[in-house]
Amino acid sequence: MRLFRRFKRTAPQSDERSINLAFVLLSTPQLPDADEVIRSFASLATNGAALRSRESDDRSGMEILLLEVDADSDVMIALMPIPVPNREADEAARFSVSTFGTGWTLPPHEAHLVVTLQSAKPALESLLTFTSVLAAIAEASSAVGVYCGNAGATHDPNFFIDLAREGSVDTGIMLWNGVSLAQEPDGRVSLLSLGMKQLELPDLWLIAPRESEPLEWFFNLLCFIASEGEPIPDGDTIGRTEDEKIPVRYVPSPIDDTTKVARIEIN
Repeated sequence: MRLFRRFKRTAPQSDERSINLAFVLLSTPQLPDADEVIRSFASLATNGAALRSRESDDRSGMEILLLEVDADSDVMIALMPIPVPNREADEAARFSVSTFGTGWTLPPHEAHLVVTLQSAKPALESLLTFTSVLAAIAEASSAVGVYCGNAGATHDPNFFIDLAREGSVDTGIMLWNGVSLAQEPDGRVSLLSLGMKQLELPDLWLIAPRESEPLEWFFNLLCFIASEGEPIPDGDTIGRTEDEKIPVRYVPSPIDDTTKVARIEIN
């Protein structure tokens, strides 16, 4: 689906150092083998990046793996032999698109890996790299889920690995965002993204008729905004054809009235 914008780019993408954090949920409390993670990453990364082991000088007594991507991005994997506290990961599974119409539910997990990536790369590039790292860890371990707290979603690990293998914003955007799905009183579908803050962008609230394929358009819009690297200005219009002009308005989020989201409404 092609999207037509009615505004000009005015700001560059941020180059500030970013820190990414997520959790790989495990059926058994065991660190993955570093060589297996490296081999899996080599098959997943589409940009020629290389993952290597680093020496650990950690004295905390925790089980930790240290890795690096191309000598400019540091990866830490720490084993926590307990489930994610307060059922956070369990509750977030319902916001993953991997559950929509698939019947997938998160199995019980007995432990989790805390995974971080610190990088000086721009946020979007860093997030793409982190996605490949997470997928490699999930593939090399007894993963039953991938909980991305900043996305507000816990994903089916097979779904996560398959989409990460594409190595693109188009597929990554479905992993970086949980989706809060609701129905409007008039029968239209309400879709709210939960993870665009990772790219320093506002979340999207789309309200559209069911027959308009709202989920496809929703993710196309998110991908478009992520690729642009800046919000659509308030009052500008966007459309699926050259003639369609749907205004974008910034309003309080339906789940947090202290945060503004981009609302796009189709009657």
